[in-house]
Amino acid sequence: MTDDLLADDPLAALRRAPEMLKPVVRAFDKRLSEWGATARGVYWRNEQGQRLRFEVLARALAHESGPFTVNDLGCGYGAFFDYLAPEFEDRLTRFTGYDIAPLMLAEAKARIKDPRARFVRGLAATEDADYSFASGTFNMCLKADLAEWTAYIEASLAHLFGKTRKAMAFNMLTGAGTAREGLYYADPAHFVLYCQKLGKKVQLAVDYPLLEWTIFVHR
Repeated sequence: MTDDLLADDPLAALRRAPEMLKPVVRAFDKRLSEWGATARGVYWRNEQGQRLRFEVLARALAHESGPFTVNDLGCGYGAFFDYLAPEFEDRLTRFTGYDIAPLMLAEAKARIKDPRARFVRGLAATEDADYSFASGTFNMCLKADLAEWTAYIEASLAHLFGKTRKAMAFNMLTGAGTAREGLYYADPAHFVLYCQKLGKKVQLAVDYPLLEWTIFVHR
């Protein structure tokens, strides 16, 4: 894949992504089989950090007073729904989780029987929603080429924001566009600039004690 191809067709990176993500799918399914539906089962250190991460993402909903719908890209076993449902009760009217790991989706469907929640296999949202989220979705690159991985993230964010009516929030490990031990450490300045091409208002949050950052992109 060339730079010219990406420039002419921004979604080329998404079309190529399934092959690049096959090792990631295998890694997550293996991890779930070892740790089950827990924070460690999706490579987080503990439940406390996972909940704090969700609290920061949910800042996107701080000024929402009415009913709303959610897309969760990279939903894993459905932990973000577990957080949102009791926090927002019947104001959350629909939650659509997307993931590429079949065992993760099977676990989410087996655990969560709430009729508001639906889980779909795929690497891109297919439903419009008021708010869209991606938590840890882009962290594991394994041996992927860094330029291709960055292009995939940008294409994924652009597509997700296109399915978003109000605001999108996502997080990544803090770094300078490097990879170590199969993890991608992203430069927040790069993604702030990129997201300014998408939305009218972009906010960066680094005010929480995890080695990551969160970006909010508003219509």
